[in-house]
Amino acid sequence: MKTKMSIALLSVLAFASAGAQAANIVQNGSFEADNIGNASWAYLNSVTGWQSSSIFEIQKGATQGGQDGFNAEAYDGIQYLELNSTALTSVWQDLATTAGTTYTLSFAFSGRPDTPDGLKSTFEVYWGDTKLINSSAKAKSDWVEYTFEDLVATGTTTQLRFVSLGPAAAPSYGSYLDGVSVIAAVPEPSAYGMLALGLGVVGFVSTRKRKQNLA
Repeated sequence: MKTKMSIALLSVLAFASAGAQAANIVQNGSFEADNIGNASWAYLNSVTGWQSSSIFEIQKGATQGGQDGFNAEAYDGIQYLELNSTALTSVWQDLATTAGTTYTLSFAFSGRPDTPDGLKSTFEVYWGDTKLINSSAKAKSDWVEYTFEDLVATGTTTQLRFVSLGPAAAPSYGSYLDGVSVIAAVPEPSAYGMLALGLGVVGFVSTRKRKQNLA
């Protein structure tokens, strides 16, 4: 009896724990959904999940089918976004959020290695109307990881926006963006409900078995 109860309880806990693992709410955060085939880079009018103030440019790492002057490898997968295409560009995504829920944002950013005169790439990141950072990366910075915790959603939709501000003297030499992720910092309430339900079922079965043994 105790063995069966333990197995059942562990199964419920494992199931609830799996359900509590928050998913990345950013769609196509690593820019792999729109495969550019054998091309080392490509201009696209649209990219899955994202909107842009200009056209999109997707690249591959230099060792992953790209060309010299690109980063050696993508941060995640084989493709990444060049934030500037033919001009300084902003990209954004309207995320489905829960008001009052806290989220963690992470992404990788890099300056383009062959930017003329080694100009820096300057950018800003916004969570809704809140500016999270104004920063820059050297031309040969390689991938730099950024993480922002305790971001609270105020509504059912929150816009995540990346804004390129430079290099203004070489606007078609854009910075690189990859591995964008936004994850809820706490389990969804439904996971706790599932756990409570599962424990209730285990308790009910245990009580029923006990009564049968006493009969």
